[in-house]
Amino acid sequence: MKKMLYIITILYLSCGYYSFKGSIPSHINSVIISPIENITSEFLITDLLNEKLLELMLLENILDIVTFENADSKIDIMIKSITDKPNVYSIEENSQYEVVNEWKISINVQITWYDLINNKNILDKTINEWVTYSLGIDISQDNLDNDLDGLIDEEDSDEYGTPREGSLRIILDKISNRILNELTSTW
Repeated sequence: MKKMLYIITILYLSCGYYSFKGSIPSHINSVIISPIENITSEFLITDLLNEKLLELMLLENILDIVTFENADSKIDIMIKSITDKPNVYSIEENSQYEVVNEWKISINVQITWYDLINNKNILDKTINEWVTYSLGIDISQDNLDNDLDGLIDEEDSDEYGTPREGSLRIILDKISNRILNELTSTW
């Protein structure tokens, strides 16, 4: 029994040591997130992405978020594009006109993570994410898997709100998670 407890303790401690911080360079313990640059006409998403990313980084406790003077690294983010495109069409009954039944919104974000101690880029990557929505129908009732997580409408806790607004919220969640994943999988 003691031997089994010893093995479980060793495994637990080994797994506890392997964390997100294990994949980040050892000399980097803190980060400054520069103000997000947005070259699109959707100004609201800058604040929303900043809030989502800060919330996620604080929740995951990967790096200390500090002022520039105290930072070991810096994250620069640029929102490069947002596009809404028709995704699914149908022919209107008794008509020859096509109707858009589903839209696809895509966001393209450039992320650069810079090592302020060694003066070099750790990460420089473009992230693209997208979701779908139907116009005029609350996304909690549109029978679409808006964020492609396998859940639809009332089954999915993040599918609520007006079509485009709800889709922007979902896509910014996806982008924040992707940024966090990129930061923790660089090394």
